[in-house]
Amino acid sequence: MAMLIVNEKSPLRMTMVFTDFDGDPLIPTTVEWRLDDKTNDAEVVGWTVLPSPAATMVVVIPGDNNTIEDDANVKELQIFGVRVDEGLAGEAHTEFAYDVLNLSGPTGP
Repeated sequence: MAMLIVNEKSPLRMTMVFTDFDGDPLIPTTVEWRLDDKTNDAEVVGWTVLPSPAATMVVVIPGDNNTIEDDANVKELQIFGVRVDEGLAGEAHTEFAYDVLNLSGPTGP
């Protein structure tokens, strides 16, 4: 499967669907997300609690969080992390990686 590419300064909609082992909808007790810039080893958004957990939830990552930090890069790797029910028996974590594309093109010395 090819890596998702998002244009710099563009929002990205992340849909999370929670199910149990049988595939039935599951409503977690807590849901948190974070965003990291792995190319530049930087936290973009720290752990953020989502109110009113549901079996399907949507987070829109604003375009302000999908920016190029180093104009020398053609693209930069972002990691969207999710954790549910932290500290409880059903605790789970997952990550989704995507690239942010430098629309102005890399600039060099």
